[in-house]
Amino acid sequence: VQAIYDLVKFGPTAFNQSPLRVVLVRSAEGRERLVQHMSEGNRPKTATAPLVAILAADNEFHEEIPALLPHFPQAKDMFFAERPVRESSAGLNAALQAAYFIIGVRAAGLAAGPMTGYDAAGVQKEFLDGDHTPLMIVNIGKPGEDAWF
Repeated sequence: VQAIYDLVKFGPTAFNQSPLRVVLVRSAEGRERLVQHMSEGNRPKTATAPLVAILAADNEFHEEIPALLPHFPQAKDMFFAERPVRESSAGLNAALQAAYFIIGVRAAGLAAGPMTGYDAAGVQKEFLDGDHTPLMIVNIGKPGEDAWF
């Protein structure tokens, strides 16, 4: 997982905002909690995946802009003072990063199964701190004989 992160962490985003946050669900207890929020068809895949990642957009990403964009720290307030703008930008740029993450997982020789069939409000409440919007759940593991379904 660290190698995947190191591969994709500097993928381009607008203003270097990097709003993607990843929560890895490793424990059996965490997996049971997550499966309850998955749509019926996604439950078996999530229950049996070796690792599950919750990918979310941090709607307060702008607080990190002075560190991530040191030559233009005023971008934080100049462009992202209004919440609707932040939410839109966080969603778009976190989606870019989610694609980089999936490509990184596959580059590591693993299968990545992104899913959007889940109760987003339930996942947000159960697993995410602060002002984060869940984007997708990604099951991760070694490809099996029928890994793509």
